[in-house]
Amino acid sequence: MTADRTIRYAGDVLTVLGECDGVAFGELTVPAGFAGPPPHIHHGFDEALYVLSGSLTMVRDRDEPVEVAAGGLILAPRGIRHTFANPTGSPARVLGVWTPGGALEFMTEIGAALPAAGPPDAELLADIYRRHNSEIVL
Repeated sequence: MTADRTIRYAGDVLTVLGECDGVAFGELTVPAGFAGPPPHIHHGFDEALYVLSGSLTMVRDRDEPVEVAAGGLILAPRGIRHTFANPTGSPARVLGVWTPGGALEFMTEIGAALPAAGPPDAELLADIYRRHNSEIVL
């Protein structure tokens, strides 16, 4: 079990609160104006983001974006197309849960590739998603 390490994420950090083979927990700040990752599907892990403060928008499947305020949950089971963003002028604090815990390998790579502002390198993102049994689905 590992805890108290950080992963770069969109110009900020994801603090790993605990991880084991089955599950990982982390706290992160989603920067103001963060466009989010492209819509995508994870085939090998489930992801949940609980909004602690601020608000995000979430897209699940092909639905319209929905605001998720503090106290709300973004649940992205494996196999479901999803994305999130922070279109507001304030950062949002989030508790993330990934299962199995090995999903943090993906978070480490994708977090470093996602800029806090502006578009990411599309080819780099596609490669990262592919290598982690995930796919971008526009």
